[in-house]
This record gives sequence, structure tokens and C-alpha cells, in this order.
Amino acid sequence: MTSPAEFKEKTFEKYFGYELARLTNVTFSPDQCDERFIGFDDAFLLPWHFLRHHLPYRRSKRWSRLSGISLKEIDFHAHEISKRLPKFKFNLFVQYKRPTYVDHFNGKEWNSWGGPYFRFDVTPHQQRILANMETQSHGRASVIYASAAFWTNDDLYEFCSSEKILENTNISNVALLVGHGRFTYDKPGCNGIGHSEPEALQSKPIQQIIAGGQDQQALPFAEHIKRSAVAIERSLEGDDQTSSRLEQVRRGRFSDLFDEIEGPKSDSFIYALGTLEAFSEAFDLAFYSMA
Repeated sequence: MTSPAEFKEKTFEKYFGYELARLTNVTFSPDQCDERFIGFDDAFLLPWHFLRHHLPYRRSKRWSRLSGISLKEIDFHAHEISKRLPKFKFNLFVQYKRPTYVDHFNGKEWNSWGGPYFRFDVTPHQQRILANMETQSHGRASVIYASAAFWTNDDLYEFCSSEKILENTNISNVALLVGHGRFTYDKPGCNGIGHSEPEALQSKPIQQIIAGGQDQQALPFAEHIKRSAVAIERSLEGDDQTSSRLEQVRRGRFSDLFDEIEGPKSDSFIYALGTLEAFSEAFDLAFYSMA
């Protein structure tokens, strides 16, 4: 039998994220609403959807006076609020994978395991960019794949209720899979095989990845986000196609919101946060910033 997991990536992401947040003191994720996370609303007392409608300016009627909040004002507000937030050290980017369960000898990778296993496909071009972004972050970011080592809804909700989703997940570092188009594994943890030419791969456990991030310099939240955006921009240098894709997503999400920025855009917190959101959407990533 070859069967995709009965649950989708987003469902798995939700429960994985709940448990992930317990591994740190404070975790910021712009799209999370659970009490274990700081979301944008909590961090800056302004809902992100509000900013999208009121920045830079809004005209309620065709000939009415423009009203709204300038990006400069929001950037000032962000830096002031950052002084009251914990300092941040590290970003974790997670691409959640929906595995396929294989329990028949006809499976293409059966010889690598000699028994039932899980597999998922990866995109080589995407991997190189994500690995480069991790390099450009100089230890302040890690990019991983997270895939369940189970495939039924029954197991999902059993592990959810017992808070054992992380314990039953396979973690693989994106950089290790560069050059491969598929990853297989037979149990939770951080071991597996890259294909098509089989190569045994061992990633770091999620706890070790996060512990390593805690050794980084603690920065005010706004500065941490801006530095993260710079790493993303640098990772795309020379890749016009992907840079255009990022700008397309940024325009789609924020329209002409950032056109009013004067001076280097890298100085703007809101632009940096928008870059992180657009990058995460373009590469189907969940983004967690950790104090």
C-alpha cells in the first residue's frame, strides 16, 4: 500500500507549532493566534490586518481627504515597543511536509529500508535558496522540514491529546538535502535517506537546533526582524527569477504599501516584517522568531 497521510500540512502545522512554542521562553509568529505565541497584535497593539488597510493612507470616499498612519510613525512605534519586549536571538523556518506511507516492496525506495517507510518530495532550486538564506543568517536562522512519522488521523489526534506530536515527527535540515529530490525515513527523529542516489543523512534534533540559536546575540525585536530580512535579500542576490517572485508576493499581499519609504528600505521595520511574510508565503514556510 502507498497512501498519503490522511491529514493536511496545515493541520499538522497547528499541533506541531503548539508544542514547539513550549521549547522557548517567547516565540513570535505573525500568523499564530495561540496563547503560547506573541502575534503581531500582541507585540505592537495593532492588528496586522488593520495596517494593511490603513497604511500608508486610506481614502474612504473618492474626493475625501486622505487619512491614515505613515510608515515612519509605525516604525517609530515598533522601535519603542521593542524596548519593552524580550530580546530575540534566532529564527526557525519550517516547511511542513505531508508524508506518503509505503508498506509494499514495490515502493521505489524499499531496498533502502527493507520495510515500511515514509517519503516526501523536495524542490532542488528551492532548497538551494533556503540553504543559502540559512548561511547568510550566520547562525541566527535554521531551515528544516518537519514531517509526521505517522499517517492516520487516529494517530494525529492521539498524539495531539497526549502532546506527543514533536516526539513523533521526523526533522530534516534543508541544507543536507541539497542535491536530492526525495527524502525517506522509517521513524521519528532526525535520520533518513536522501534520493535518488541514496545518501544516509543525520540532522540535528529540534531541541539542539533551538539550543544553538540561544547562543546568538540577543537583539531588540525590531532590529532582529530587520537583520532577518537583510539575510533573505542577500540570499536572493543574483537570482532574478526568485527575487521577482518575492516582489510579486510582496505586492500581492501589501500592494503599494512600501512605496512611501524614503531612504534604504532595510531601515524600515514594517518593510522587513513584510519581507519575512512574503518570503515565508513564497516558499510555503512557517516562521518562528525566538527570544
